Amino acid sequence: MKILTNPIKLKAMNDPFSLIAEYYDEVMEKVDYDEWARYIKTLFSMAPLKPIKRVLDLAFGTGNLSIKLGNQGYEVFGLDYSPGMVRVAKKKIVDKPFTMHMVIADFRKLPFRKNLFDAVISTFDSLNNILEPEELFETFREVKEVLRKGGPFIFDLNTNWSFKTEWYNMTRVEETANTVSIWKSRYLNGIVYLYFTLFVRIDKGDTYKKIYTVFRERGYDPDEVKRYLKKAGFKKVYCYDHLTLSPGKAKSSRITYLAY
Repeated sequence: MKILTNPIKLKAMNDPFSLIAEYYDEVMEKVDYDEWARYIKTLFSMAPLKPIKRVLDLAFGTGNLSIKLGNQGYEVFGLDYSPGMVRVAKKKIVDKPFTMHMVIADFRKLPFRKNLFDAVISTFDSLNNILEPEELFETFREVKEVLRKGGPFIFDLNTNWSFKTEWYNMTRVEETANTVSIWKSRYLNGIVYLYFTLFVRIDKGDTYKKIYTVFRERGYDPDEVKRYLKKAGFKKVYCYDHLTLSPGKAKSSRITYLAY
């Protein structure tokens, strides 16, 4: 099956993820991807299109959620703009009993034909990495093109309220067996800057190597997001508090959207 149109050249995008890709899963070891997969399947069931078989996972990272869905029988296409993250994901599926298609591309210009997917998902506030509102709308329009009629677009976003009140001046330190990470965030003019320092144990000894990078995210409020989705052609838009079916509000920390 041919899925790609003409190859595209990636627009210039900040890629701090490749710097930490090899250690990402250990740093994020507390994330419950099983819970996330169950939640996604619940939202799948709420969309008109049945059955859902072919899923596009935007900004799929190191593939953890995509692999969960692949194990449950979905045909999954993972797209990410970070080559380092995709390299890690590829190593994980070598012995898997399913095929997962992986594409390095910019989600503001999807390299797929129209109406290819039954569902499109994007999790873990990945779309907050889009710093310009018009580019978020551009992404929504691209998603609408590749979705079949009635297929769900499911994604989550941190709100501007969360960035202003919870992230605006945060510092925390986290440890795993082989890493120590320092997270410092600052909020300025709608953007959160996350200054991330990672110390990685070398050869299980007392020597660490240091990695430093900066992540940037923009907060988006539900009324703004719903307006962009409607403008992009989605007829129905619902928003929920993260991992629940309770209504999402402007003062929610993270909101999951279901649009079709």
